[in-house]
Amino acid sequence: MSVTQLQLDGLHCNACVNSVEKALKTLPSVKDIKIDLATQLAVVESEESTQTLIDTIEDIGFDAKEA
Repeated sequence: MSVTQLQLDGLHCNACVNSVEKALKTLPSVKDIKIDLATQLAVVESEESTQTLIDTIEDIGFDAKEA
């Protein structure tokens, strides 16, 4: 299991955080997600590639890049 840190952009409220968490949880190997709204930093524990995580977040309308 690896830990990936992603810098998010476009999160304005807890509903945005919940949307990102919900999208990431649809991926089969995601075990844990921690998102800090203030810093817009996500820490994801999974076996998914960084690009898969980024694509999943971008598919729901938010920007993401490796932190």
